[in-house]
Amino acid sequence: TNHHVVEGCNDQSKIMYKDEEYSTKLIASDKNLDLALLKADLNSNNYLKFSYEPKKMQKIYAAGYPFGKYLSDDLKFTDGIISSLKGFEDNTNQIQISAAINPGNSGGPVINQSGELVGVAVSGLDKGLTEGINFAIKSEAVKTFLTANKVKPSSNFYSRDLNNDKLLTILEESTVYTFCN
Repeated sequence: TNHHVVEGCNDQSKIMYKDEEYSTKLIASDKNLDLALLKADLNSNNYLKFSYEPKKMQKIYAAGYPFGKYLSDDLKFTDGIISSLKGFEDNTNQIQISAAINPGNSGGPVINQSGELVGVAVSGLDKGLTEGINFAIKSEAVKTFLTANKVKPSSNFYSRDLNNDKLLTILEESTVYTFCN
């Protein structure tokens, strides 16, 4: 997830996975990159593989819980493209995406047509001033963060486009609702 999602939780973050609540332990956090690594006592074989070659105009999907459970507890999806390979103020650890990112999407996955992680949703510009200018932390930066914290990400040997049913399954199995206790 993002650092800013768990920053005020005082190590008391929780996640919801398949309608079950799990306590988490903060393993690592990087305020500058805005990433946090949480560990829950949970066994799952579902995880996202990494894509390492984001491309401009590439179709992407973002999953999350915009406005948290105030809107509903159902996982929501939005789609768009990669608009730029740099984020705000030329940040090379981010990509700019056109998919809608709202409060509550932070820390959620952004995947490509192959179901591979291209980024982690992080922020967007003021919707009163802009339209469709949102950002995700590049999967390569996420990989470096995880590797530095003794987690080994994996990638596919080859990629192929998946149908919407398969993409839905991948996102529903790998996206959790994160909140403070």
